[in-house]
Amino acid sequence: MSSYFFRQRQCEPADAPAPEPDLAALKREVQRLREMLDLNSDWIWEVDAAGRYTYVSLHCLTLLGYRPEEMLGRTPFDFMPPDEAARVGAAFAAIVAEKRGFSHLLNRNVRRDGRIVVLETSGVPLLNPDGSLRGYRGIDRDITEREAANERLRHAARHDSLTELPNRLYLREHLEVRLGGAGAGCCALAIDLDRFKPVNDRLGHEAGDLVLREIGRRLADLAAARGAFAARPGGDEFVVVAGTLAPEAADRLAEDLRAAIGGPIGLGSETVAVGASIGIAHGRAEDTVDTLLAAADRALYRAKAARDAAC
Repeated sequence: MSSYFFRQRQCEPADAPAPEPDLAALKREVQRLREMLDLNSDWIWEVDAAGRYTYVSLHCLTLLGYRPEEMLGRTPFDFMPPDEAARVGAAFAAIVAEKRGFSHLLNRNVRRDGRIVVLETSGVPLLNPDGSLRGYRGIDRDITEREAANERLRHAARHDSLTELPNRLYLREHLEVRLGGAGAGCCALAIDLDRFKPVNDRLGHEAGDLVLREIGRRLADLAAARGAFAARPGGDEFVVVAGTLAPEAADRLAEDLRAAIGGPIGLGSETVAVGASIGIAHGRAEDTVDTLLAAADRALYRAKAARDAAC
């Protein structure tokens, strides 16, 4: 059989016309490829050199709520919040300038219904024969749930689980920024609760936790109103960090903090009140986080000693 086929091919004229293409088979193949692109779990797209979509697979309807024809001719930045469009646009401009590929570029997008979707984008450059950029081809993957889970973990790592205030780690990070920036300087107020232990001992730890949560809420509200930062390093200790303050302004802030903390706190059928001793330290650029917190603690101990002497 194979020898006969070989002899037949040898006998065919050299200029024999090519067989007619099987148009039905070509259409089936095109349809198969289109279905593969549209049913893929990732969104596949192409943009021209100006960043305008020239092709988008049907998965854009699932991710963003827009049909492909609604996206053609528009850019990815048209579907982002303005601040995100500026950030990603600057990053993409640097990529385009070098005609290089990119991967795992995270970006926030606004769905048609207004919800935010976080996408992870990767792409490769498309070049013309002369080396000029024709555009990019790439994929987007929805990582909204993954990023939400990561954000919850990041929040838990830097916040106190009881009061939701920043914890010791976040406090140190904040102070490093304050002390290391241009025109660095800040005021740290170390706070220790007075008369808290008797409440905890008499009413129990659950009541004590309610008191701490309420004080945390009050400090957070006051700090937000003053442009300050409130944290709970642990136990019944709190720290408030403000910008550079004159001594009299720092004293006024301390008095306001004492007043906020000292207000009555309802615990079911009972009302309790606690007080606060506050130590103030003024940080400068040459200070470290440790030296500033140590200075605030020393001032706190002096304030507690003066209170005990007065009693």
